[in-house]
Amino acid sequence: MSKKIPTIYFNRCFSSTPQIIKQLLNNHDFRRFKIFISHVCPNNYLQEVADYFEVEPELTGTDYVNYCLDFCLKHKIDLFVPRYNVTTLIDYKEDFERLGVKVMFIGNSETYQVLEDKLKTYETLKETDVVAIPKAFRIEGFADFQNAYQQISNKGGRACLKPISGIGGNGFKEILEDTTEVNELYKTTGSTIAKDRIIRILQNSEKVEPFMVMEYLEGDEYSIDCLGNNGKLVVAVPRRKLDLYRQNIEYHEDLLDLAQKLTKEFSLSYLYNIQVKYHHGQAHLIEINTRMSAGIHKSCFTGVNFLYLAIKQLMGEKVTAPKDVHWDFQIRTTENYDLVAI
Repeated sequence: MSKKIPTIYFNRCFSSTPQIIKQLLNNHDFRRFKIFISHVCPNNYLQEVADYFEVEPELTGTDYVNYCLDFCLKHKIDLFVPRYNVTTLIDYKEDFERLGVKVMFIGNSETYQVLEDKLKTYETLKETDVVAIPKAFRIEGFADFQNAYQQISNKGGRACLKPISGIGGNGFKEILEDTTEVNELYKTTGSTIAKDRIIRILQNSEKVEPFMVMEYLEGDEYSIDCLGNNGKLVVAVPRRKLDLYRQNIEYHEDLLDLAQKLTKEFSLSYLYNIQVKYHHGQAHLIEINTRMSAGIHKSCFTGVNFLYLAIKQLMGEKVTAPKDVHWDFQIRTTENYDLVAI
């Protein structure tokens, strides 16, 4: 009798997910997996690596949880690597287990509640010596903004704003004091915003969704891809972001030590990502992402097959860091285009 090939379900993947799945399937043990993917819309690249692909209905909250449970039951899923709606899915861990599905959660519900909120993360770490925390303030109105901006600028710092919860750099804007809304008519303002505009919006809005204002960190930025096991760091790879097209893979002992401390502090498991940025020579925490990063496939060029190791761990197997990890090289991104007849 042939052995059942493990089935793995990915929901709402990043556009880069096909690359990490290809690395998983190209593992050195020649192990086979069946890949199941659901997404918000058709996607050629996801469909290319999937044994089964479907477009999700428009659902949120518990309705979406029920969709995932039904998907796992229908397709006899063994392993689930969630990306979307994870803070709700974690509350139904036992429901998945009753179906025989092992879900790649990095921690418990409380862990997600803390790490999905940057201000809660900072508050948790503020009284520890684990990592430096940037000055950050919760903004709910004009008075909050005025106070936060003044405290940062009085010490000679620049300020930026970003969502309290979010993915990647979504919503990040550096606040410019010497730019007016009129000036913004004539230039690209994707990652900047005039201070005057923020003031006008806050003064003319009865209520805004809370956001955060924090000091702008001016040094090098690192993205640290991590694999943990119940608070112990198995392996980590720091990537230094140079620009949109270049990243350096660097052996950085201080950052590896920091990753170990944060893994222990929050008792993290499986795949997660730590974002730090240097400021006045010291690494400051930006955030801990509760999922594998969109760029984790780049870290795999070191010889660490992150997703494969995490899948083995989820299956109950013992995993260790590879003996030979390749360091100190640059990754350059080039654009490719597919031309398709219409």
